Amino acid sequence: MQNNQQSTLSNLLFPMPLAVTEGSGLFRINTATTIAAEPLFEGVADLASELLGLKLGGEDILFKEEGGLEEEEYILTISSQQIVIKASTAQGGFRGFSTLRRLIIASDTIIPAGIITDKPTFEWRGFMLDCCRHFLSPTFVKKMIGVASLFGMNRFHWHLTDDQGWRIPIDGYPRLESVASKRVELSYTDGRTHGRLYTKEEIADVQAYAARRFVIVIPEIEVPGHASALLAAYPDFGCTKGPYEVQDRWGIFDEVMCAGNDGLMQFLEDAINQTAKLFDGPYLHIGGDEAPHTAWKSCPDCTRRMEAEGLSKIDELQGWMTSVVARMVTKAGKSPIGWDEVLDGTENMNLPKELIVQSWRGSAGGLEAAKRGHYTIMSPNTDGCYLDYHHIESEEEMGNLGVSTIEQVARFTPTPSHMADEAKRFVLGGQVNLWTERITKSRQAEYMLFPRLLIFAQQLWQSQSVADTLAKRPLLEKFCDHLDLVCYRGPSA
Repeated sequence: MQNNQQSTLSNLLFPMPLAVTEGSGLFRINTATTIAAEPLFEGVADLASELLGLKLGGEDILFKEEGGLEEEEYILTISSQQIVIKASTAQGGFRGFSTLRRLIIASDTIIPAGIITDKPTFEWRGFMLDCCRHFLSPTFVKKMIGVASLFGMNRFHWHLTDDQGWRIPIDGYPRLESVASKRVELSYTDGRTHGRLYTKEEIADVQAYAARRFVIVIPEIEVPGHASALLAAYPDFGCTKGPYEVQDRWGIFDEVMCAGNDGLMQFLEDAINQTAKLFDGPYLHIGGDEAPHTAWKSCPDCTRRMEAEGLSKIDELQGWMTSVVARMVTKAGKSPIGWDEVLDGTENMNLPKELIVQSWRGSAGGLEAAKRGHYTIMSPNTDGCYLDYHHIESEEEMGNLGVSTIEQVARFTPTPSHMADEAKRFVLGGQVNLWTERITKSRQAEYMLFPRLLIFAQQLWQSQSVADTLAKRPLLEKFCDHLDLVCYRGPSA
């Protein structure tokens, strides 16, 4: 950033807040700057002290309770003498602190005076990491949660089961660790493997880290497809009984969980109950996407299930399974979430109203969910929400399958203009997803995530014009450099 661009708050802010009043003067952060907080904000002040390297005690930076503000709303007042963050909740105080921290980075510790009044537009501001195709370390997962929370994101969707690996420890099922958690890497001839389970201690540590930053962690157990790893460990859970293998290939596989298998249903109930206890957030994702019904067509157990449940078409089996598993989740005290395929074949099955639908195949799933009275999360792969896609159409760029340009991300809204107002009521917000078929290391993941994740955060916080967002790219690059993030710096479209 040029010095003449640093004279106002507005030039240094990203995401842009709801309202900014420019002031006069500067506040300089230095080693003598102190932090104080009223009791409601003691936890936030402790975190601020850690992250900024400043002492608690004085009132140079003061967290102050202010009634009448919404849960994530805050007022940040900067004068040449003091910085005051007012909020009515600890979460609001954290949002105000995050804005201050970004200003400290952007201004090189010399912050222009002014007043910021702010709150987010959408409740659900999420990102997903696929830790199955390639295992991502707990250290990296926490780093991404930290960065995302700094920019106002508040939901972390942890994709933990798939064809290429199972990552959640479930007591009573030891082959999840010995078989399902690792795959033979077929690109080598020496039998080397990739992957492991996350330990319960690591999961608890990630959640504690996220909770201090007001990020909710959502685990995902895929049902009924993307199940090769589970079937390799417990072949009786499949229609053909195997043999199966933890896949080292990418794609969609015909062998899925057997909908007619009572042992499988008992396992799913055990896995859901244990996962619900392991994760303290209110949600549990049940997958539901890309599940072929090929194996079910010739499976006598699936035929018997259809007869017992009065189902007339094979495709209705997934709807039945979705209903049963979703009710397991609600019984375990969580709200179920599923990819938009969970709506397929369920028109007459009375899905639990608590089921939240994540619309990824465009926006149609979200519109259908709203029509049926389900809340929805918008993450259409067609509108910049898949960050494993190439930044641009170029053979020089890493990525997978499609293209999600920076301009696409900057245009994203969870509530597009063609959506009726009645449907908009059911949209919780949006989410970006990073699948890792082509991403083998965390530094590659960073290149795919940034700056697109930051731009997505802006669109969920307070939507801006594409031109205004793109004008801030030098600032985003500065943030990435400061936070030790690999950042894509190429064309926006």
